[in-house]
Amino acid sequence: MDAIVTKPVVRGVIFDCDGVLVDTENLANRVLTDLLCEYGCDMTPAQSHEFFIGGTLAAVAPKMAESFSVTLPDGWIKECYARTFKSFEKDLMPYPDLGAVLELLDAKGIPMAIGSNGPHDKMDVSLGKVGLLDRFRGRICSAHDVAHAKPAPDVYLLAAEKIGIDITECVVIDDSISGVLAGVASGATTIGLVDLTSADSLRGAGAHYVAENHLELRDFLADWID
Repeated sequence: MDAIVTKPVVRGVIFDCDGVLVDTENLANRVLTDLLCEYGCDMTPAQSHEFFIGGTLAAVAPKMAESFSVTLPDGWIKECYARTFKSFEKDLMPYPDLGAVLELLDAKGIPMAIGSNGPHDKMDVSLGKVGLLDRFRGRICSAHDVAHAKPAPDVYLLAAEKIGIDITECVVIDDSISGVLAGVASGATTIGLVDLTSADSLRGAGAHYVAENHLELRDFLADWID
């Protein structure tokens, strides 16, 4: 049973990017896994997901050294992003039911923003590919803009400032454990959206609600918005 039983106040909505607005997680995870294997670590996509989803690439090298005694070369992050961007440009597809969520929020006049651990250049590519970049321009926040990445709440607090809504009157939507932790810590009502991370894991991280897909997410929001 989901944690919150009273209807939340929804004056703004803040989305994570990867795995929520753009279906990038599997593509990016595949690129990262292949690259780590080239650098001498026999990783599987499942292991890469478990170790790194929702984090930053800067956190990968210390984990690789600690867990696998593998030292990644200088410039590996640049190479990873270059390969990831090529993958996005070739294979990235929009979520088929995301439009229903965005149309609802537009119709109700609810301001929206993005809070992501990813860098702006990555979001420029992914959001541009699926036609969302201009829709969120000026309200796209990266962990590179704040002192601490998720699971700290910084990027979600910044996103709330961008739309001029108190974070306690915002809904945060994230698909990762670190993102759910950040949303809850920020004071926002936090929905865990199932993508690569299970519903149970999202609930375990403290998600107030869990949506299995974008249509269920839309139903939550439609029920809450006056």
